[in-house]
Order: sequence, then C-alpha cells, then structure tokens
Amino acid sequence: MRALLLFGTVTALLCMPAVAVADWYEDFDDYVLGSGLHGQGGWEGWEGDSTWDAYVTDVQSLSAPHSVDIVADADLVQPFEGYTEGQWTLTAHVYVPSDLVAPNQTYFILLNTYGAGIHNWSTQLGFNPATGNLTSEFEGATLPIVYDTWMELRVEIDLDADWQDIYYGGNLLSGKSWTEGLSGGGALNIGAMDLFAYGATSVYYDDMSLVPEPASCLLLALGVLALRRR
Repeated sequence: MRALLLFGTVTALLCMPAVAVADWYEDFDDYVLGSGLHGQGGWEGWEGDSTWDAYVTDVQSLSAPHSVDIVADADLVQPFEGYTEGQWTLTAHVYVPSDLVAPNQTYFILLNTYGAGIHNWSTQLGFNPATGNLTSEFEGATLPIVYDTWMELRVEIDLDADWQDIYYGGNLLSGKSWTEGLSGGGALNIGAMDLFAYGATSVYYDDMSLVPEPASCLLLALGVLALRRR
C-alpha cells in the first residue's frame, strides 16, 4: 500500500502542469502599475536602451492585476542564457484589441542570438489588422487574428533536432528550422524574446513561460513501478 501511495504521489508531482517547473516565468503582477520594465525582471529595451521601454498596465490582464502594454515605441526584450540543447516550450498569452492600428504590423519575435550588436532571428510573428491575419515570416504561413480575448502563443523548440513548431490558439501556424527560421545561419540557442510594437496601438502580453519538455508520464509510471517490484 505504501508503494502504491508513493507511485501515485511521485507520478502526480512530476506530471504537474509545465508552469510549475518553469525555468522562467513572467506574469507582471509583482511590478508597480505604470512602471517601466527596462531594468526589472531581466527586461530591457532593445540593446539595453530604455528608449524602447514598455510599461505595466491593468487595462487588460489574464492573471490579475497586471500585464505589459506593447505600444508605440516599445521594443521590449527578455534575454535568455544557457539554452543550447534539449526541448523547450516557450508560451506567451496575447490580447489583441479589435481597434488595433498597426501600419507596420506589431510583432512577437524570438532570436537565437542577441546582444553586443550581434542578432539572428528564428521566429517573427506579425499581427496585421489590414489583412486580419497573424503571419509567420518569411514563409508566409497565416492564421486569422482572434480579437478581444486572450490567446496562447506557443513555440515548441527542439534544439537537438534544429526544429520549431509555432502554435496560435492551439492551432499549428508553422513548423520550420530553428537556425534557418528567419535570418538563416543561426545558432542552436534560445537567445531572447522581443515584443516589438513598431508604431502600433496597444497589444497586451501576460503569463509567459519557458519550460523544458515535460517527462513522459508513462515512462515515469513504469520507472516507479519498477522500483516497487524490487
């Protein structure tokens, strides 16, 4: 009976939702309302320039009370270090208002190389209100933008296989190489996430995470059962 209890407890703990074991997580709720994120929580304006800062807001939030408002000159970056192998899932939730004005589109971006003037892009997703589509550049894959509600952006990154699958609202948008995904000639590395308004009106982001691929619950269960039989 004790072994069965151990089996259930260990399996449940290791198969909990991925956010519970996130390497990195951000919900913006611990920051002062209206404060700039440059210099907080690892965030910075592009290349460390506070000119490109973005601000904490309560106009929209997925997990109350705060999110970040990506608007006008915002070009907000979260650099990452040490992600050079394995499988990772990067998740962000985005709220796009139906009155969005974005003459240059507004972007969710992942870079494999960032810093010291050296950049290489793997993923660039543009919200285009003129077409009503979210586009994965530059292969041109599209899905319709869902307005006025929180939607999940999820990028499943396999650095060992040099591959990424990009999802919007649970629907596959694109699958492509990580190192050749946009700029070409990139590194097997998760370098940074960039939220770029590019002159657009407000788009909001909340509840972001970077997590390792969760262990298979089946393999986990088999392993614990094997221990039980000893």
